[in-house]
Amino acid sequence: MTLVFDEVSKSYGKTKALTGFSAALDPGIYALLGPNGSGKSTLMNILTDNLKADSGHILYDGEDVLKMGVRFREKLGFMPQYPGMYGNFSAEKFLWYMATLKGMKKEEAQKQIPEILNAVELSDVASHRISSFSGGMKQRLALAQAVLGDPKVLILDEPTAGLDPKQRIAIRNYISRIAFDKIVLIATHVVSDVEYIAKEVIMLKKGVIVDRAPTPQLLCKIEGQVWSLPAKEEEVAEYQRTFAVTNILKGENGISLRILSEKKPAENATLAAPTLEDYYLHVFGEQTGV
Repeated sequence: MTLVFDEVSKSYGKTKALTGFSAALDPGIYALLGPNGSGKSTLMNILTDNLKADSGHILYDGEDVLKMGVRFREKLGFMPQYPGMYGNFSAEKFLWYMATLKGMKKEEAQKQIPEILNAVELSDVASHRISSFSGGMKQRLALAQAVLGDPKVLILDEPTAGLDPKQRIAIRNYISRIAFDKIVLIATHVVSDVEYIAKEVIMLKKGVIVDRAPTPQLLCKIEGQVWSLPAKEEEVAEYQRTFAVTNILKGENGISLRILSEKKPAENATLAAPTLEDYYLHVFGEQTGV
């Protein structure tokens, strides 16, 4: 099973949202990272046929997805960032409704719906109205409808937004568990959520792929450039003016700064192990205020 993006481009007037996006994906999790306006949502909307590309093609097992039409959409599961739901439906009724829209057989839906509700920790509120749900509960229900029907291509836009740490870990583990026979594309701003589960990280900047590799390969590029530095409170502003300070931690023993720099920022600085968030800020620092 392969999903190939071949020179996909899209513009809105004079603004280029995607420029020659090309990538070949096979089963596994792919993280799509980039600041707002980088083209992530445009790419996902083109893949789900909610938006037409200006040029280029998307192929599923060698066949153009536009020519496949319904046959390709049947293989898709999509979790939008801002899902619309019927507030007077219960969680269970909503999933039955989605199962009907997806053309699932009754026996399949009967088996899958309880399993999925349990996986996203909504079993105890299955009969409750969606209008009574918190934002995090709606987010988990949106994920549930996306995986319903066992889609082969799963597109998740900010899947852990609004979740507490325990729920984020549970959802992250669930996505990892079901990804063995699926192509999963995750767009997120929560970099730590994909650091350890993504097969590859695709970094988009103004509609162009600026890097693509497994996390360990990306981190090697900033090895020796992440520093931990104890500082006095009056020194913090000066360090921020001089270096890319990615974290300021105030503890009982004073202030500790995390700094991105090719050179040692101070004599008492010590090297720290880089993270994917460090690399993200290394690539997109000027667009994130670092």
